[in-house]
Amino acid sequence: MESFNIHDTALGKAVSTPDKYDASLLFRIPRSENRIHYNIEDTKLPFVGFDVWNCYEVSFLTNNGLPVSRVLKFIYAADSTYLVESKSLKLYLNSFNMECFGSTVVQAQAQVISIISRDLSQLLETPVTATLFDSTGEVSQPFPTFLNQELSLQVPVAIQETISFTHFHESPELLRSKLTDKVHTYRFQTDMLRSNCRVTNQPDWGNLFVELTTNHEIELSSIMEYLVSFRKENHFHEEVVEMIYKRFHELFEPEKLMVAAMYTRRGGIDINPIRASHAELIDQTLISPNMLAAKTLRQ
Repeated sequence: MESFNIHDTALGKAVSTPDKYDASLLFRIPRSENRIHYNIEDTKLPFVGFDVWNCYEVSFLTNNGLPVSRVLKFIYAADSTYLVESKSLKLYLNSFNMECFGSTVVQAQAQVISIISRDLSQLLETPVTATLFDSTGEVSQPFPTFLNQELSLQVPVAIQETISFTHFHESPELLRSKLTDKVHTYRFQTDMLRSNCRVTNQPDWGNLFVELTTNHEIELSSIMEYLVSFRKENHFHEEVVEMIYKRFHELFEPEKLMVAAMYTRRGGIDINPIRASHAELIDQTLISPNMLAAKTLRQ
């Protein structure tokens, strides 16, 4: 396993904005750093999935100095050995700001997206699909079957008001269910998820989407308690989604399971991991390189 020290990154440090394009600013983190603590084996993953990044502060120049501003969306698979560290990505993207590419906007955009795709693919040692969008780009609703499927609407208010929310570090023992001879399907979204950056301790807010088919009858109020227990956890977004997936997978023994999160942007970047037991459970809008996903309220 590659040696990793988070203090080698730009996280939590004052760093000046680069003046020139510089791929060396990119920093990668081994996924195994967190997976090893939850018995997730890189060579035997209990899920398929992707990490979807949207970067809203991407700009560069044409050869005559005309600024071009775009939104970058890039996607790579959850079975990659590494994930990209977000502050290093921001610095890397900023290094394009004063560089000139091509005599036309179309040429400049083509050159930049080719460079970004190449650099990220080399860094992460996996194919990275990247697209630049302008204001005319297609926007579509992700997770359409989750509309009006709020977790808070599936747990009576009277029950919610009796819960004593006292666990603020990840506590899987809060999850409660009973095994039955019936098949139960659960689908819900919630904005209750909050965790914190592993280094800066700044809060990360996410909308969580879960689809689950199991013989366990689940107390949905216990899902609320469990999600609240992330409130003082310090993890990257991808790690949080994988932790939730692993707990549900172990405790509820699902026939089908999908866990995804759409996180609030920080520093002009939002990260949206999705993990699923079956590929058909993965939302195609979220992972499509040809369209942007409509935002949640807190995004």
